[in-house]
Formats: sequence, structure tokens, C-alpha cells
Amino acid sequence: SSGINAEYGAFGPKGVGTGATAGCLATDEGGSSESKFKNTHTGNKKIVISNQEKCHRCEKTVYAAEKMIVLNKIFHKTCVKCNSCGKVMPAGDVLEHDDEIYCKSCYANEFGPHGKN
Repeated sequence: SSGINAEYGAFGPKGVGTGATAGCLATDEGGSSESKFKNTHTGNKKIVISNQEKCHRCEKTVYAAEKMIVLNKIFHKTCVKCNSCGKVMPAGDVLEHDDEIYCKSCYANEFGPHGKN
């Protein structure tokens, strides 16, 4: 014996991987090369996704995976950052003044009893 199984040969079972099925891929029907399946879609209508939510900070579209609602406003997770120092904050640490968000320490420094404003 040569060590190769006669039923499977060197390349798998008989008829598999030897090009035996390539004939079913032929498309020559002795005629035109035009497809018999027609696309009847004219393409006149545009797909519009309405009600896209925009980030309060950057005004770009916010998708569900990156959406964070802070003080009833929609943000990207990375846009929830202090207006003063730029620190990214969890929703619970956000304070608001004049429609802008601040971390607790910047809010106290800017608007607290001894703050600048």
C-alpha cells in the first residue's frame, strides 16, 4: 500500500476539489451576455433617516451605542466634559450653568460663593 486511502486519494473524496462541479458555473447560453434578472429600482427616492439625535456639545449625530443623556440633553459619551477644564465626567458628576456643563470643582471655583462669577 502506498499510504494513501484509495477512496479519498490525496485531495479528499472522489469528485471533490477536482473541478468536477465547475460545469454548473458556466453561463454561456449561446446568446447575449445581458442578465435575465432586471433591476427595476429607478433610484429616484432617497433614504432619509429622520429624527437623528444630535449631541448638545458637538452637534453631530449620536447613535445608540455612544448616547448619554445628561440633564435631559443628549451627548456622545466623550462629549460629556467640563466646559472649563475639559475633564470627561460620568453623568452623576455634572453640574450646569448657562446651558454649559462643569465638573464639581470647576463649578465651585467659577460659580460658588467665592467663585469668579
